[in-house]
Amino acid sequence: MKIKFLTAILASCLTMTTWADGIHTNPIKTTPLNDKVHMLEGQGGNIAVIENNDALYVVDTQFANIYADIKSEIGKISSKPVRYVINTHGHNDHTNGNASFVKDFNATIIAHHNTSDLITAYNQNNATPNTLPHLTFDSSLKLAGDEPIHLMYFANAHTNGDIIVHLPKSNIIHAGDILFFGRFPFIDVKNGGTIDGMIQGLNGIIALADDNTKIIAGHGNLASRSELITHTKMLNTIRNRVAKQKRQGKTLAQIQVSRPAKEWESSHNWNFINSEKLVESIYQSLK
Repeated sequence: MKIKFLTAILASCLTMTTWADGIHTNPIKTTPLNDKVHMLEGQGGNIAVIENNDALYVVDTQFANIYADIKSEIGKISSKPVRYVINTHGHNDHTNGNASFVKDFNATIIAHHNTSDLITAYNQNNATPNTLPHLTFDSSLKLAGDEPIHLMYFANAHTNGDIIVHLPKSNIIHAGDILFFGRFPFIDVKNGGTIDGMIQGLNGIIALADDNTKIIAGHGNLASRSELITHTKMLNTIRNRVAKQKRQGKTLAQIQVSRPAKEWESSHNWNFINSEKLVESIYQSLK
């Protein structure tokens, strides 16, 4: 692994990594989406627990230091074992609990093949190394069962390894970090993320959804298709404002001063990504 690649990852995601260092204070909130699918919210990315045949599938694993809480909540949902873990991408706040699921359940981890590189890089600085995916794929993967699961890759969105988890029978989509709902998104440019890829991914989810689809965000509340359309229009507007000024030869600092995201600053700024950071990532990712 190249030093430059490692440094970029560790610098860009320091806040996410350090979330796991302290004592866990956030309770796990469980929301049933139907009899077979539950959403868990806690310290990292939102988790989906899917009951499928005689086993459970878990989408994303948050942090090792809250694994006991997550395992306890899953046990309240079903006594079935966790046989598969699906990682929507490689960031630490979605994968740091991988090893615990493998240890306790001998779970098989599934992800896009680019996710392995990102997890490997994180492991250089992790007190609890993340387990790499056992099964990887390129563009899509279908998992059979009484709750069919379709994994789909969207290139260069939040990172270079983002997948969504589509449950057509239940009409539920886990969007991973392609969707930060109700807040400005983190676009990990140093690891392949781009604003255009993120918008393309969001449009792909919109195309799969209907008015009754429940969309699990990587971070934020459950979203509907209409809310996702509004979110995508917001990002398109900000993207186009930044692109126009960049074509005019303006510097990043000049564009930030113009506040291309000003209408949404009060509602979408949060402790990790504010409007200035969003504009910077859009500027950097535009060609």
